[in-house]
Amino acid sequence: MRWLAFALRYLGRPRWDTGIPPPEVVAYAARHTAGRALDVGCGTGTSAVFLAQSGWQVTGVDFVPLAIRRARQRARSAGVIVDFRLGPVPAFEGIHGPFDLALDVGCLHSLDGMSRAAYADRMTELLAPGSTLLIFAFTSPRPPGIPPDEMDRLFAGAFALADRRIDDDGHAAWYSYVRAGSPVARA
Repeated sequence: MRWLAFALRYLGRPRWDTGIPPPEVVAYAARHTAGRALDVGCGTGTSAVFLAQSGWQVTGVDFVPLAIRRARQRARSAGVIVDFRLGPVPAFEGIHGPFDLALDVGCLHSLDGMSRAAYADRMTELLAPGSTLLIFAFTSPRPPGIPPDEMDRLFAGAFALADRRIDDDGHAAWYSYVRAGSPVARA
């Protein structure tokens, strides 16, 4: 039932759909060589389209059909190609890595415990060694939210925390995790 309430927000303009990529995403793209990116919970495609405009090959996934339709229109209007997929997270059905970047702006923190563990497992499979998992999440112990210590436990072993920036009021954070292992050289 909760997913339906979430999906219905797209009948209007959800408050999180600003049409502007987060500064953290812009900064990441400016500092890194373009590669393959996965936008988890891509919504209407703001960050996915921005990354594609920055030279990235992007796959975006969201479970809301209207959001995916709007994302595809955004990409067409911007003149870029993005592979937008309709589907549930953390299944990532039909999506294959390796990706150099996985971006999650507000998806993981809304999943339940079992889905979070499956999400972490799939990120381990989808991301290349040395790649980045960039996540924005609320820090509440109740959904939507995931406390920083739980986030670190979730990705322990397969990822190393590179950066965590908690906002001034302590309600949200940006995390940057690096996939363990040696980076794979591109041909």
